Amino acid sequence: MTKSETGRIQDRIVLRSELSEMSRIFPWIEALASEYEIVESLQFAINLCLEEAVSNVIRHGYANQVGSFIAVHFLVSSEGNLVFTVDDDAPPFNPLEAQALPVLDEQGETRIGGHGIRLIRGFADMLEYEPTSTGNRLQIAFSKSVSPAPTK
Repeated sequence: MTKSETGRIQDRIVLRSELSEMSRIFPWIEALASEYEIVESLQFAINLCLEEAVSNVIRHGYANQVGSFIAVHFLVSSEGNLVFTVDDDAPPFNPLEAQALPVLDEQGETRIGGHGIRLIRGFADMLEYEPTSTGNRLQIAFSKSVSPAPTK
């Protein structure tokens, strides 16, 4: 962990463009949750959104080609929001402009796949996209003002 010049605490994880790397996200979020007292329901939302974003970069942005990287940065904003920034070097793609696929397919059956963007939009409190000189940057933010789940 480092403290930036603006006083925000930061951490990051760098993942290879391989689906097996997805298994590293959960323990990283779990460690952040412990350190920053992130409640379980919010931890679930963060995990879901990051898994969807990173998976989409690997599968679609990098087309399952190994040899590239995805960096996920974490910081606590001055307002206390939890902000995750996903940086990649894949071809430009703005997920905020992508149309969410219908829940049902042409046969009226529940569609398998294609729900990632819908899930991220539903669980995150803020999404921002910007193209970079080498790829994409997606910011996913969560308000920490979620009340804790009742204890057993």
